[in-house]
Amino acid sequence: MYGLAGKRALVLCGTRGIGLGVAQCLARYGASVTVSGTDPDRAADVARNLPGTGNSAFACDFQRPAELGARVSEGGPYDIILLNTPGAAPGTVDQLTEEQLQQSIELMLLSIRSAVAACLPAMRQRGWGRLIAITSTSLATPISGLAASSIARSAVQSYLKLLAGSEGRFGITVNHVIAGKIDTERLRSVEAATAARLGTDLDSVRAATLEAIPLGRFGTPRDVAELVAFLASELASYITGTGIRCDGGYLRSI
Repeated sequence: MYGLAGKRALVLCGTRGIGLGVAQCLARYGASVTVSGTDPDRAADVARNLPGTGNSAFACDFQRPAELGARVSEGGPYDIILLNTPGAAPGTVDQLTEEQLQQSIELMLLSIRSAVAACLPAMRQRGWGRLIAITSTSLATPISGLAASSIARSAVQSYLKLLAGSEGRFGITVNHVIAGKIDTERLRSVEAATAARLGTDLDSVRAATLEAIPLGRFGTPRDVAELVAFLASELASYITGTGIRCDGGYLRSI
């Protein structure tokens, strides 16, 4: 459908949640997929079970951006990269320490920059590339219980916009998917932290969230993955520098 046969894709944080959904989807559409994760055994197991052939895996620490960049360089070249990272720990802005903010920037921004720097020379040489990031609805409305993530995501958005402007002449598009309430382990852990902070129960938090989603359900990793596959294809060759919502209508801003 999307003509990804013959393309090599790298999915950062591809062993769980949205990343896993994207890895499976890109492989179904014909790409050879490399997944990264923090656990080498889990990453290798995910790669073995992906559709198609030529899939692989590696493990890395996203708190060490230079290490990630080196692994990307070793495994490349890649045509498509999903710029997906772990989220920073929950917490409000009044609780945020300088160390926690630095860690969130390393985890969510500098790791992405390092991966991009490693793959750009080959993409420029070939005159084709797709850089697609997973971001968050916090770009429109900062999330009080995820202060560190909200701050880092804003920096990522600016970086991606600038990158799209500089790389378009090489045939490289840069976009991001603004993921809403996607039913993953990460969402459930954030909801548990929210329930604890508000002194309520998890079921009440989830019910309130569902009430705020016009489509009446949580999203799935497959929902996000299909949008990523489209952005990775030739069908999206004139789309760059933008964030596309995949949130079931959760964001009410225009």
